[in-house]
Amino acid sequence: MQIRKLLLASMALAVMAVAPAMAEDAKTAPAPAPTAPAGHAAMAGPNADTDGDGFLSKAEFMAVQDKRFAEMDANGDGKVSKDEMKAHFQNMKDKFQEMKKEHEGDKPEGKPAGK
Repeated sequence: MQIRKLLLASMALAVMAVAPAMAEDAKTAPAPAPTAPAGHAAMAGPNADTDGDGFLSKAEFMAVQDKRFAEMDANGDGKVSKDEMKAHFQNMKDKFQEMKKEHEGDKPEGKPAGK
């Protein structure tokens, strides 16, 4: 049960960490083809839709998951231990905090966030 909570929290942080980068990419990226549902492929990350068709195939989705698993499997033994999961979770948390600080540094002084 504890590993499930850590995995879900890690996935949530990963999504939150990627969201600002996806938003920045969306500002500069060309609009998707009108037949493609907006955002479906982008939900897995800005580079997940490798064939650029606006859809995420099972192979593209699994490639993202394989990459994430490899990132968690620090010793490369094909298994993720509790310690590896905790370390990955802490790493994602640290990255999120770093991005948050950078984002807050971009705001004009004297204006609170979100106002």
